[in-house]
Order: sequence, then structure tokens, then C-alpha cells
Amino acid sequence: MVENFSGASTARLGARQWLAIGALGASFLVVAADSTIVYAAIPSIQRTLDLSTATVQWLMSAFLISFGGVLLLSSRLAELFGRRRLFTIGLALMTAASMLSAVAWAGEVLIGARVLQGIGAALIATTALPLLAIALGPGPARVRALGLWTLIGAFGGTAGLLLGGLLTDTVGWRWVFLVNVPVGIVAALLAPILPPDRCGGSGHPLDVAGGVSLVGALTLIGWTVVAAFAPGSSTGPALLRLAAAAVLLLLFLVIEARTGRRLVRPGLLRSRTRLGGLVVLFAAGTLIDAVLLLVTLYGQGALGLSATRFGALMVALTLSSVVGSYVGQVVVVRHGLRLVALTGMSVAGAGLLALAMVNGPLDTVDFLSVLPVVGAGAGAAFVAAQIAVTLGASDADSAAASGLSDASFSLGGALGLAAVSAVLVANQAELPVPMGAALPMAFTVTAGLAAIGLVAALLLMGQQRTPVPSQGT
Repeated sequence: MVENFSGASTARLGARQWLAIGALGASFLVVAADSTIVYAAIPSIQRTLDLSTATVQWLMSAFLISFGGVLLLSSRLAELFGRRRLFTIGLALMTAASMLSAVAWAGEVLIGARVLQGIGAALIATTALPLLAIALGPGPARVRALGLWTLIGAFGGTAGLLLGGLLTDTVGWRWVFLVNVPVGIVAALLAPILPPDRCGGSGHPLDVAGGVSLVGALTLIGWTVVAAFAPGSSTGPALLRLAAAAVLLLLFLVIEARTGRRLVRPGLLRSRTRLGGLVVLFAAGTLIDAVLLLVTLYGQGALGLSATRFGALMVALTLSSVVGSYVGQVVVVRHGLRLVALTGMSVAGAGLLALAMVNGPLDTVDFLSVLPVVGAGAGAAFVAAQIAVTLGASDADSAAASGLSDASFSLGGALGLAAVSAVLVANQAELPVPMGAALPMAFTVTAGLAAIGLVAALLLMGQQRTPVPSQGT
């Protein structure tokens, strides 16, 4: 089967190569869109399944935590089992989880299905691009395909918001999940035509225990942040959860110190610039997902926007983040990483504070005026931080560095959702009752999260100038 791809370096692609591009590209588009497609449907899901505000954030946090946690494991899994096999497993898992999400009869069922979706999405995201590179081989065909890949990742989030709103308003929120099913089935049927890659372990066992302990710790921390502010909550259970999270984190460090194949090589985190980039990515993730949750709850609750209008409104955030990322990359070449990350986080934080300081209820004009500012700032900071994480990584460490950057952004999103949900719960802002004072407070907290990224950029990130090519968003 490999020889059928041997002509990939020529200008003309064969039918099998086009099928490979279609299967891999469609799968990656689903993963990119799934990072946002559920947001437009959240108020409808909340009403149908009778979910509290404290529970709603887990519809996204469950996906983000499992996605970010498994990303750290998936490169090693690909080495052991092969990328094509892992890609097929990811497709099957995500398709099955999407079907379960669509028929979910309770919040707990849907949240559990979202965990499985996140795991499947992580396996697809890790393997699809390397498989595309193998299928096309070196040459102009690969370059053009990689350019298309960047566009898919950049616009997937926007497509998810628009499609999620349209599906929710026309055929119902369950179709937000069902739309994944035909894509997954067709891509799985086409998977056998993908080129097989060499697999087999290097003698080191898979660090399942390390991955499970890390994901468990992050889940407990997110749960504690929200539950701590719930009406009638006590400090005892919160302290127990934090203690359990601390034990799991300690266990993760012990396992990593003793295993022959670490999830993260210690030397990767010794660079201040790389560490600063990870913190900036984490902060960018917190504010993007926090804003998406706040605007969908307030817009569809207090303002009475339809899911479709909400999706259209949020294009102002997602498209401006794409523009900000490309402009930020150009500026990095001339002025360095630190300046771009500092400016980006400052602009995003200022936009969030502007929303928090609006005198009176917010309306769509307020959002349309400020969201492009927030998106552009976050996009610029994102690309500078992503370059900082991958800059200088060896070939052996490049996959791990890329996984760390994606995991930091996803796990940051989970924390941002937990933080703003805690503010809403503390103010008993159960929709469709207008949020009142809870909304400006939540935007202030989100601006504070942006400040964490600003400080990290100032203290940790270097001022390197680099001609690194586009990283995408």
C-alpha cells in the first residue's frame, strides 16, 4: 500500500492521495469545530436536561480536560501502535461518543460522553497531520496541503460557532453532536487507504499511570473551583478534593521521575522562554473559553438572542483572533516574542475590563465593539507563545513541545470556564434570570486571568526575533 503513495512528490496527486487528504482534513475540521460548536447549544441543553449553572461549564470542561490530558500521552501511543491505527481508534471513539451525546438523557451521561469525545479528538489531532505528511511525501504537494491544514485549524472554531447555532435553531441541539457521525463513519471507511507507518515501542512501557494521575488532578482542581462557591457549600469537601489533587500531582511527578519514557522530558521545561510561552497559552485559553461561555449565557438568556445570532456575533471574536495571530507573527520577526505577547495580553485584558466597566446592561453593540479587540489581542499573544514553546526544540522533542502547547491552551480553557462559572454560582446567576452584577464581575475575573499571561510574558519570555513560519491557531 505504501507504494501507491510514492508519487506524492509530483505536482499531480492520485485519487488515493485526494481521498487521504479528504479523510484526514474532514476529521481535523470536526476536531477544530468541536472546540466551539457546543457553545451555541449550551442554553438549549441546559433547559432540556435541567442543568444548573455550576454544571453547565462541564459540558466544555470535560472535553477540554480529556483532550488536553490525552495529548500528552498520544505521541507515545502513536509510537507503540502506529498512527493509522490510533487515528482509526480516535475516529471510532469520537463517533460513538457523539452518538451517545446526541441521545443523552441526563447531564451526567452527556458529560461522560464529552470526556470520550475529548479523548477521541486528541488521538485524531495527534495523528492526522503526520499521516498527511507521510501520504504526500516531500515536495510542493505537501507544502500546499500543509497550508490548507493551517486554514482548517484557523477557521474551524468559527465554523463550529456558526454551524452550532444554525443546527440548534433549526433541528435541535442533539444534531450538534450527530453532525460528527457521518464524517466519522466515512473517514473510518477510508482509513485503510492511508499509508501504514512503522510502530513498536522502544522498550519503555507506556506511562498510563502518569497520564491518568495528571488528568485526575486537573479534574479535581476544576471541580473545586466551581463547587467552592456553590450556595451552601462547605470547606471540608473542597479541602478534601484539593488534597486529593495534590496527591495525584505528587504521584505524577514521582512516576515521571522513575519511568523510562516520560510524558514530558524535564529539559523541555528548563527554558524560561518555553515555560513563559506555556503560561501565556494557558492564559489565552482561559479568557477565550470564558468569554464564549459568558456571552452565550448572557446573550441567549438576558438579551434573547437566538443560537444562530449568537454564533454570528462570536465570529467577531474568532475571526479577529485569526487576524491577530497572523499580524502577531509578522511583528515577532521584527520585534521579538516578548513584545508581541505583552501587547496581545494587554489589549485582550483591556477589552475585557472595558466590558466589565460598561455602565448598565450590555447589548450586542457593546460586544461587537469590544470582542474584536479581545480576539485580536488573544490571537497575537497565542502565536507568540506557540512560537516560544516550539522554538529551539530538537526533532525528538518537537512532537512533545507541540503537544504541550495544545494541552496548555485546552487546560487553560477548562480553568477559565470553571472560574467564571464560580462567579456566576456565587451570585446565584441562574438563567434565564438576567445576570446583573455577576457579568461585570466575571469579565473582571477573566481580565485578571489575562494578567497572569502578561506577567509570564514580562518575566519569563525572551525577546528573540524569529522568521518561524506560520503556526496557525
